[in-house]
Amino acid sequence: MPLIEVKLFDYRVTPEVSAALIEKLTDALCEVVHPGLRDHTWVIVEGHNPKNWGVGGKPWPVDQMPPGPASLPRP
Repeated sequence: MPLIEVKLFDYRVTPEVSAALIEKLTDALCEVVHPGLRDHTWVIVEGHNPKNWGVGGKPWPVDQMPPGPASLPRP
């Protein structure tokens, strides 16, 4: 049972993003490993508040928070 976990900043996780990640990550795994794994592949998409993330052993700097959803470019 393959399990793929994706963790993103919470404001990036929308129903559309989640569905696209589940579909495309499953496709990629099956293409690389074996097509028969499709019905057995689990994908978990989790959103977490950026304030709960850290890098380099320190909490994410509040003054360097990534852009919010309103300022993100549209695909």
